Amino acid sequence: MKRIFSFSTLITAVSAMTFAQGNLVQNGSFESVTKKIKEGGSIELALPWTSATEAKADLFNPRAKGEDWGAPMNLYGDADPKDGEGYAGVVMYSYKDAEPRTYLQIKLSSGLEEEKVYCVKMSVMLALLSKYACNNIGMYLSEKPMDMEALEAGSITPQIIHSQNKIFTEQFDWEDICHTYIANGGEKFLTIGNFALSDETQEEKVKKPKGILGTQARTGYYYIDDVSVKNMAGVDACDCEVDASGSSLQVKYSKEVSSDMQLDVSEDIEMTRIYFDEKSAVIKEDAKTDMQKVATLLKEHPKYKVKITGHTDPVEEVKVTGDVSLQRAQAVKDQLVKLGAYENKLLVVGVQDFNPATDDASVAGQAQNRRVVFEVISKE
Repeated sequence: MKRIFSFSTLITAVSAMTFAQGNLVQNGSFESVTKKIKEGGSIELALPWTSATEAKADLFNPRAKGEDWGAPMNLYGDADPKDGEGYAGVVMYSYKDAEPRTYLQIKLSSGLEEEKVYCVKMSVMLALLSKYACNNIGMYLSEKPMDMEALEAGSITPQIIHSQNKIFTEQFDWEDICHTYIANGGEKFLTIGNFALSDETQEEKVKKPKGILGTQARTGYYYIDDVSVKNMAGVDACDCEVDASGSSLQVKYSKEVSSDMQLDVSEDIEMTRIYFDEKSAVIKEDAKTDMQKVATLLKEHPKYKVKITGHTDPVEEVKVTGDVSLQRAQAVKDQLVKLGAYENKLLVVGVQDFNPATDDASVAGQAQNRRVVFEVISKE
């Protein structure tokens, strides 16, 4: 029986997906299409997705007319969707720039709010009939649609990219790219693709898997699925990079001060930082040397009065109960007292995430914000 596509049904389905779990990306899994896919470059059938350049991104769906644009089987191989039944296809790299790159672009259902933290995420998979794999796969948030002059000049830097900017070679499973993003305010558009110049893009040849029929495309061709932008207030975690054991990567940040620097006592104290794991107020083993140094300096200068200030990062702040920043400051004070510092000379303060060390929303940036700092407020 011929399937009839109803525009009203499409709008209803898209609206439902818009509000599902607070995702600001409508039709994030490319499920809803206005009519059957007959040719390449049909991304605009998946409203409200568009292409940011004249070269159009592709769309795959099991109800496509013909096998080239179907799912899971299509012109570029065989790939089950990450979510639902459809996905998009993008050229991230082309040998000697023989084919133009393509980009996905969408207007978010609402603009991002200033200083709010969002989890931005997508899933990617290298097509089985792709001859190349590449890095520089990213997501770019902006107030306006992508600036073509800036793209051609290589001056667009995507905010969301793998922490190691690795070459994505996986052809049999979806890999997630995600990061937290602290909004400037007013960002309304999300664009997906490779924004780097060709000579700044790393690529490697990929052998065609055994048993796979067809000719390899001389491109780095990737499927894209399950795209989302969500306020972190409604998300448990925004971790998608894992170590060899399958556990989420934990970034441990430390800051070393050169032993060659000539510092007075107050400077030495104030340049010391104590860093913490996410949602934790437990002093880590690698901080004990710094704790001992500060305690020794305070014992040698008993008149010094020191303010101990605890901080959190914006992502963990929406996930914790209680004032973890104050708990961190108190834990540092308690440890200093155990090491011989004078308790009545130590003042503790927790400022939560109101004074970040960095606005970098990457995992490493968040690790820098989870800290306790010292300030000598009196020497008499």
